[in-house]
Amino acid sequence: MNNERKMNLLNLEYSELEKFILDSGMKKFNAKQIYTWLHQKTTRKLEDMTNISKKDRLFLYENAYIPYLEVLEHQVSKIDRTEKYLFQLQDKLTIETVLIKHKDRFTVCVSTQIGCPVKCAFCATGLGGFKRNLEVNEIINQVYTINSRLIKKGKSVTNIVYMGMGEPLLNLDNVLKSVDILSNPEGLNISKRKIVISTSGIIPGIEKLMEKKLPLALAISLHAPTNAKRDQLVPINKKYPIEDLFNILNEHQKMNKRRITFEYVMLKDFNTSNADADILADLLRGIDHTLNLIPLNPVEGVDLKRPTRDKIAHFYKYLKIEKGINVTLRREKGTDIDGACGQLRERKK
Repeated sequence: MNNERKMNLLNLEYSELEKFILDSGMKKFNAKQIYTWLHQKTTRKLEDMTNISKKDRLFLYENAYIPYLEVLEHQVSKIDRTEKYLFQLQDKLTIETVLIKHKDRFTVCVSTQIGCPVKCAFCATGLGGFKRNLEVNEIINQVYTINSRLIKKGKSVTNIVYMGMGEPLLNLDNVLKSVDILSNPEGLNISKRKIVISTSGIIPGIEKLMEKKLPLALAISLHAPTNAKRDQLVPINKKYPIEDLFNILNEHQKMNKRRITFEYVMLKDFNTSNADADILADLLRGIDHTLNLIPLNPVEGVDLKRPTRDKIAHFYKYLKIEKGINVTLRREKGTDIDGACGQLRERKK
């Protein structure tokens, strides 16, 4: 029997796995045992499940399988030790995933789609077009593969940011399912408060997050302070304009009680004037925020340029000192391996 007719165990939440196990005639407690093997021990071989009877393991072998990601390429930044992985999926398509290291944190930047339909003007991911959404197993296996390597060094993944390839809120069902699995105490048990979901401003997705009432942090790819400018950078703004976006963000924060991060890519002669800063400050006033300034990272095929260092410094200081904005200037990580913001794409060098 080929895998197409078998149950993909890593696509199942706990309740779904339990139903599959009970329907198969196995005992209820077997579901917890198998879930632990899959998501805490991250085994990829059914025969490793030694506390499951041989009869039940034979059933699983004939009716289920555990998928994995093949590592095609692994790069380590000489600048800051950021790591980038090129993974091949079962259909031979590829995704990139980044491990960002801090003193006491190991953050995996997870991809959620192959390509991206949003097509922000400065981002490499959308240049190759949109292929498909990632399945749950493909999302969590990015974390599991990297975590398995960290464990060998006495470390483990501590944080997850859904900021890789794709727009997470356009694959929200699978994203939320992966969050449930990654935060489950019987699995990696990563706190939901250490998980960030980034979006270009998909309002229905934000509304669904509000319905779920999850304590996830939200990051907004803003990049411009006016609709006229944002329309040029983030085309989805034409459907979900800034005023509507900020209305829902204010509602979200009242419910969620967590600070919202705003990502802002700085572009030469476009969005870093004092007038831009004034409008931006007015937008952010009244919302608990962090404004994360990102000097444009080089992307092959994109003609946009980053501002000069002096212009970047002036824009940062003007926002911080003159306008009182809670602003940070992102330290570049992984630019020498094309692993920084906006540089991920489906490819193999």
